[in-house]
Amino acid sequence: MLNTEKLKKMVVLIIFLISSTILYAEIPKDTIVAEFEGGQITMEQLEERLLKIPPMYQPKYSNPEGKAQLLDMLCTEEIFYKEALTQDVEQNDKFYARIDDQIKSTYFNEFKKDLLKDVITYTSAEKKAYFNEHSEMFVGRTYEESEQDIERRMLPNKEREFIENTEKELMTKYKVEIIYDVIKEINLTNIDSNQVITEKIYITSSNPEIEKTIGEFIKSFDAIPPHIQGSIKSGEGLKKYIEDQVKKNVFYLEALEKGYGENETIKETISQIKRNMMLRTVYNLLVVEAIGTNDEDIKAYYDNNIEKFSTKHYRKIQTFGFDSKDTAKKLRKLVKKYMKKNDDEAISKLIEEKSVYPAKDGVLDHIYKNDIIPGIGKDEVYSDMVWKAKLNKLSKIFENSKGKFVFFRMLEDNKTIATPFEEIKGKVKNTMIRNLSKEKFEEVNLQLETKYNLKKYPERMIVVLSAEEYFNKAEQAQKKRRFTDAIFYYDEIIKYYQNNSDDYKATFMKAFLYAEELKDKNKAIEIFDEFLEKYPEGDLHESAKFMVSELEGKSNIIESFESENE
Repeated sequence: MLNTEKLKKMVVLIIFLISSTILYAEIPKDTIVAEFEGGQITMEQLEERLLKIPPMYQPKYSNPEGKAQLLDMLCTEEIFYKEALTQDVEQNDKFYARIDDQIKSTYFNEFKKDLLKDVITYTSAEKKAYFNEHSEMFVGRTYEESEQDIERRMLPNKEREFIENTEKELMTKYKVEIIYDVIKEINLTNIDSNQVITEKIYITSSNPEIEKTIGEFIKSFDAIPPHIQGSIKSGEGLKKYIEDQVKKNVFYLEALEKGYGENETIKETISQIKRNMMLRTVYNLLVVEAIGTNDEDIKAYYDNNIEKFSTKHYRKIQTFGFDSKDTAKKLRKLVKKYMKKNDDEAISKLIEEKSVYPAKDGVLDHIYKNDIIPGIGKDEVYSDMVWKAKLNKLSKIFENSKGKFVFFRMLEDNKTIATPFEEIKGKVKNTMIRNLSKEKFEEVNLQLETKYNLKKYPERMIVVLSAEEYFNKAEQAQKKRRFTDAIFYYDEIIKYYQNNSDDYKATFMKAFLYAEELKDKNKAIEIFDEFLEKYPEGDLHESAKFMVSELEGKSNIIESFESENE
């Protein structure tokens, strides 16, 4: 029989195969990981994109699988951008109208940031007044102790006042006047009705770029994002929107006058804004607009996917729960008697005094066909009983997943109801476009990959380490109790080093971790069985056989391990 101490020594020997510190290879930055007609993607570009992803999501794209996904995204962007250039989407009538606001916001924000540098000052009188007016914020602290905190709290208002004063100066400089009476005439609920007032000027200025007519506003309305369109249909919303646009315009013109057109940060941001809009425009052209959206198409989609626009079938029951089956049998007879008399008051009293589920008079609502019972959780037996039940009839007694003996009466059977098409036509259209766009996008993406001869090399992003390096990484992962990471490294050895030595030891260790650390007995037995079949001879053969015996309950090796470690 296998000596326990001998097995332990073998395992320890494998775990600590490598003890020296190893330097790991890196992929050269100029490695080409994808190429297409007229362009390529390098490892450096991929790493740069990875750094632009929010930190919380970076780990997802840092492993080989994640980097392959990131490469797919980059390739898609590149070939769609290539097609955008081919189709010259910048010449689209609404292209620049759609990015005008973003561009001016970029100038405004950069200019504002520079304006606010070193211009905010605080007098002692201001700070002391703030300290006295907001004494509840500084309880237990003197003015001197609170001085820096006071300045921090005063800063937002100070900055806002400075920008407002600068805006007034610029409005005067460019002789800007907003004519609110004309704005009141704009009708955004019926766009066509504005035709009779298109020549009216609602913003006057000495600069023609600021001066605007109603006709110009209506022409640019479609370029305004839908969520903003909705917010400006009220009088106050439209007034605030126009005031914000004027503010951006005067700051934009002043920034241009002061040479911000050569600001590298602004140039880079605007370049990205244009690229993003080109991608969005070509996507809409090739994908969204290629989907038929006339009334007949929308109605057909509604009919073919009626379940998406219907309420879910659900049931409502009144449940009775008890600790023993005998009690349940006794009280079920009593409830049946009360039901014949339509004595709901007596039933409610019984639930309150006797049932282990007295809340809400024992009523459980919105029970769907998903094997879940509200307040209980997953319970396939209970769910099956509910969906076999008949209206206003008592169910049989059964044991639920919490070990209670239950019966119930079905109170309501709420069938699926479809919402009338005319009421949700817009929702149906949006759902149809969203779902069909996925299929159309995949189709177009494949066409563009072929058109621009796209080739991806995800294998070039993978550094194959030496077996010793993988063993070392696995060891470090185990020390940190990151056992799934250790298994990943053992899998890499099994994949790349099929030499009946390294893969032999890695397979044993993988099975051992599933058995000892992850407590996945079935997975461990499966791997040990594969190990014994693939490697019928070797130093660890006897150990693997006895591990299987232990996992199948035929020996107590692992228990002896645990007892000796205590």
